Amino acid sequence: MTDPPPGTPTQREAPIPQVRGTRDWLPDDYAAIASLERSLMDRFAASGFRPVKTPILEGTELHERKSGAAIVSKLFEVADGPARLCLRPELTASIVRAFIDTPEAPELPWRVCSSGPVFRYEREPGPTRYREFTQAGVELLGAPGPEADAEVIALALDSAAAAGIPDASIRVGHTGLIVELLERSGLPSAAVSSLVEHLSDAASEGRNVRALETALDRLAGWLHGDAEQQAEAVLPAIDRADDPGVDRLFRHLVPRVTGRRTGHEIINRLRRKWALGHSLGDALGRVRARVHELADLRGPAVEVLQGLEQGFAALAPGTIRGFLEMLRQLEARGIPPERVELDLGFGHGIGFYSQMIFELSVSTPSGPLGICHGGRYDGLATVLGSDRDPHGVGFAFGVERLYHAIEGLREG
Repeated sequence: MTDPPPGTPTQREAPIPQVRGTRDWLPDDYAAIASLERSLMDRFAASGFRPVKTPILEGTELHERKSGAAIVSKLFEVADGPARLCLRPELTASIVRAFIDTPEAPELPWRVCSSGPVFRYEREPGPTRYREFTQAGVELLGAPGPEADAEVIALALDSAAAAGIPDASIRVGHTGLIVELLERSGLPSAAVSSLVEHLSDAASEGRNVRALETALDRLAGWLHGDAEQQAEAVLPAIDRADDPGVDRLFRHLVPRVTGRRTGHEIINRLRRKWALGHSLGDALGRVRARVHELADLRGPAVEVLQGLEQGFAALAPGTIRGFLEMLRQLEARGIPPERVELDLGFGHGIGFYSQMIFELSVSTPSGPLGICHGGRYDGLATVLGSDRDPHGVGFAFGVERLYHAIEGLREG
């Protein structure tokens, strides 16, 4: 018997598994999803949005400056010497960067569309939550106000209908309301920043504004508790680093720790500084009550606006006027107010979006499935270095999610 040629394997090697959170798209399924992506882009182009393409690889700072915890905590970073690079987690920041980098400034308003792969480290990926997936969407830069908001919402609904989902549910919220409520609360600015970041984290995990109530309760209890008992209970937990709840609260209260002070010293210093009498505790109680009222405002747009006017007129007169005008603009585009759900406890995108936010979803046999998210991100261009008009609004479909929604409707 002759020996096998050198290098010939003597036994079958174990197969290399697919990376968790990814999917192979074989011919039939790939043809369907590629057609879906093309149809979305064709729809955007027919509505006056010109296609652009940006790199998959970007500087990490591009997303750190504005994206919020919902995105930054899920970045795939790439080593390149001293440079900090990442695989893009979404399309908007890259398009705004390209707008700023363009040697000849585009005429405003600037309407563009884009599609391509994005990457997010989802801790629990699943059949409709991938770590690599495709987005397709539009950006409208340099167009302020409710009319532009209505334009992109109407285009999203029209695109969903053209793809095979004519009755997608639409939910609209407003991130600026909760931030303004916190800023007017009388809480220290550090606490406000930490609570906004906590809410951004909660939104990234699929929770809503009510998550803020829990954070406020914990902060109030921490401040009002007996100092010695709290030191015995809380500080050892931080030393052990095995209590994720306490650790999470500490990280949000002190997001950037510098110097040589220990966690013990920092917490005690904060406690002495903030727990002056019961003033901060009273402020926390008032804020919690208002957050609860705001999160309860959810339902048909006209009814919710009535509740907003009754309970928050002093806080949000401009927001109320903007919602009313947006509903008028949508109705002029054939979308009746009765179709729009306002949800002021909707926290998606806090930390990135500045005002109006929206989501399109579909009822499937396995439950509701979000297929498109968008909103207004005024100020993003300024944060990224532009001195031009800072207004921007847009949306992106998750193409794989849209595919699964269409398949689910067919099966149902």
